[in-house]
Formats: sequence, structure tokens, C-alpha cells
Amino acid sequence: MGPSKNDSLTKKGIKGFIWNFSGSVVQIVLQLLVIGILSRLLTPEEFGVVAIIMIVVNFTRQITRMGIASSLIQLPVITDKHIALGYTSSIVLGTLLGFVYYLLTPLFADFFNIQKDLDALQFFSIFFPLVSFGSVGEALLSRKFRFDVGVKIGLIAYLIGSGIVSVAMAFLGFGYWSLIWGQFITLCFTIILTIYYEVPKFSLRWEKQPLKDLFFFGSGHTLGIIFNFFGEKADNIVVGKILGTALLGFYSKAFQLYSIPASFFGTIFDKVLFPILSQKQNDIKKLSSFYTFSTTLCFGLLIPISVLILINSELIIDAFLGNQWKSAVLPLQLLILGLSFRFGTRINKSYLKSLGIVYRGAYYQLIFALLMFVCTYVGGQLYSLPGVAAGVLVATVINYVQIAYRLYKLLDFSGIGLIKDLSKNIMFHFIFVLATMLLYYFGITSKWIHLAITVIVYLPIFVLYFKSKKNIVFTPNNRPMFITVSNSLPGKIKNYMGRVPIFKDFFAQHS
Repeated sequence: MGPSKNDSLTKKGIKGFIWNFSGSVVQIVLQLLVIGILSRLLTPEEFGVVAIIMIVVNFTRQITRMGIASSLIQLPVITDKHIALGYTSSIVLGTLLGFVYYLLTPLFADFFNIQKDLDALQFFSIFFPLVSFGSVGEALLSRKFRFDVGVKIGLIAYLIGSGIVSVAMAFLGFGYWSLIWGQFITLCFTIILTIYYEVPKFSLRWEKQPLKDLFFFGSGHTLGIIFNFFGEKADNIVVGKILGTALLGFYSKAFQLYSIPASFFGTIFDKVLFPILSQKQNDIKKLSSFYTFSTTLCFGLLIPISVLILINSELIIDAFLGNQWKSAVLPLQLLILGLSFRFGTRINKSYLKSLGIVYRGAYYQLIFALLMFVCTYVGGQLYSLPGVAAGVLVATVINYVQIAYRLYKLLDFSGIGLIKDLSKNIMFHFIFVLATMLLYYFGITSKWIHLAITVIVYLPIFVLYFKSKKNIVFTPNNRPMFITVSNSLPGKIKNYMGRVPIFKDFFAQHS
């Protein structure tokens, strides 16, 4: 069942976070298991071909949605007419663009030199009307705070599509088609289950005002998505074009491992926060308070995670992918340094989107796309895959800074204070990165030695720092938000947490 009408937005957000957090943990375990199996059944070349195909497919899929789904979440009030026209418009656009995509696939194949894989490219044309149609139902579930439903749908569809179909077909020798069919089955089950919970409505009467409501926000949002897509995929385009599909296979696996924690936190935050922020878009004081809270929480939690992954990246690659993926180690180490900035950018974009500043957001994403192409191209020409990864890191940091500065102008928070807190936290954890580099310099490269040092030395220091007054999470400025969150927790969750002494004392003082 979904949340009741009497629940506050905070309680709805907490419940949504719990559902998405739990579902994401399960999905990460499934992803790592599936990645580990498929990386041993398929070659880097096969992963590289699919990665190139998905560059083209994901771009056209973003256009297909035209931001209509986001409009249905962001608009303060929507009617049955908005919903019906949203479904109808999405199907029409999806079908049209699927047809255009099919006609253009020979050009895409020539550009990436994968003419022999034209059939696979063309197969994806059927995805567009399906993705477009399904996105509207998913948006309506999010608007109604039915996060529990979204989590269940995502897990079931992924388990059947990627977990069963892809693995079975790869084992039977279908090559990269196992990945393609796995995605198709995942999409089909997602749509079927979404229809079960959110019955679609349609209208053939094209009324001006509802369409304007959907497409004014939607078109600006879509511009941002398109520019962001080129920014996010510039590295794959550069690697696929100048370095080839085999190296793209290595790079895609490094990026996938890097993106798992970023997507874990980012997807939860965006799914839960965007609907709430959209309904609080006129309360600048609350928006500012939550912005500093979420930003410090982001950097306070993700920087130590990124450092631990960097230190043990070789062990992680060997454990999940196998010995044949050694070339992915250094790119993963460079990429993971930008983890907190990547997630921080997700926070920033959620704020811009919820405030309706979509065209300014699109402008920032255009700058990001240009930065990514320049940085990754130069890095790839000079240092191959590690150079591309370094270019991604530089562009990610710059992109975070430019959007954060805009929000500083819009919201009411202390920019200097936030910069000081984030800088101190970054510098403290960067010490461990330098220590790792020194160990490598002196020839101490064994993954088991680095794991032992992590467990014996680094982890205890991280825990002590996190519990100290110098950390950026449990600060006096964040205390009111922690109190609000704790008082909004569901009873069962609060009871379980109350068994831990530190939470028990906190609840006793502030309940």
C-alpha cells in the first residue's frame, strides 16, 4: 500500500528512502552477481559492441521521453487531461523516433565501424515507443510517492531480464545478444508491472494548455537531458571511436563499477527528493537547510567509500570481473575519485529541476558536455584509457562547481562555511590516497597487503574521524534536520535503531 494522505512530506520521503535504499541494496547485490557471471562468459570486445550500441540507443531514448514524465512530477497540479495527453504524446513521439532511428542506424554503424552489428542496432528501434510509454506510468507512481511499487517492479524486472535471460543466453553461447535480449525482457516486464499498478489513460483531443504545461517544462528538461547525455557518454564515444571496442569493453566495466555506488545513492535521492522538492519549491528556507544537509551527508559518506574502493580496486576487479580485466584497474581508481562530485551534481540538478530552472540547467549541461569531450579526447590521445578516466574526473568536478555556485545564488546558505567544511573533509581523506600512491611507488603493490592495511589502519581511523566533532555530517547546523528525520521514522525502524546505544540516546533527547 502507498502512503496515506495524512502522512507529511517528510514521512513520505523517509518511507521512500527506506524502500529505495533496501531495493537498491538488493539490486546492487544482483548486479554484482550478474556482472561477475557475464564478465566470465563474454569477452571485452562483446561488452564493447553493446556499449557502443547503447550510446546511440540511450540518446534517442532520452529524446523519446521529451521530459513529459518529469513534467507530470514537477507540475504543482495535474489533471486527467495532462495524464491522458502525456501517455498519448509519449507513444506518438516514441514511435516516430523509433522509425527515424531505424533509418539512421547504417550511419551510426559506419561512424563506430561496427557495420557487422547492424542487426543489433536496428533491433533497438522497438525500444523507443515502449520506453516512452512506460516512463509516464513510472512518473505517476513517483508523484504519488509509491516508491515501494517502483522498487518491487525494478527488482523483479531486473532479476528476470538480466539475472535469468542474459545469463542463460550467455551460457548457451549467444554472445552480446544475451545482453540485448536481457534488456528487452527487463523493459517488457517493467511496463507490464507498471500497467498493473497504474492503468494508462489516453486522449486524441490535443488541447493547447495541457500540452503547453507538459512541453514547456518538458522541452527545457529534455534539452538538459540531451546535453547531459552527451556529457555522460562523451567518454564512451571517445573510447569507442579512437581506441576501439576492445578497450571500450575494459572501460565500460570500470565505469560500471564506479557508477554502482553513484547510482545507488543518486537514484534514491532523485526519485525521493524530486517529488518532495517540487511541492516545496517556494519555501527557500527549507530548501536551503536541506541542501546543506544533503551536500555534507553526500561528501561525508561518499569520500571515504571512494577512497576505500581506490585503495582496493585491484582486489575488487579480480573478485567481480576476473583476472582478464586488469586493464580496468587504473581507470576505476581515477574515476572513483569523482564519486562524491558525481552524486553532488545529482543533488544540484534535482534542485534546479524542482525549482523549474530547466533552461539554465540545460545551459550548464551543454558546458559539461563540451568539457567532457575536450578533456576525454585530450586525455585519451595522451594516455589512452587512464587519460580518458582522468578527463572524466576533471570535467565532473568543474560541472559540480558551476551548478553549486548557481544554487548558492538562489538559496540562502553560507557558501564560505560549506566550502570550508567540504575542503577539510576532502583533504583529510586525500592523505590516504597519497599514502597508497607512496606504497605503489616503493613497490608494495600486493592487493592483499593493501587490504590488510585497510582493515588494520585505514578503517579504524575513518571510524574515529566519522565519530569526532571534526566530521561534516553530525554538525550543529545539521542537527535540526536529523531531529526532523528521526521524528518522522516509521515506528518499527525506530525501534530497531533504538537498540543501538548512540541512536537510543539521540531518540531519548529529541523525540
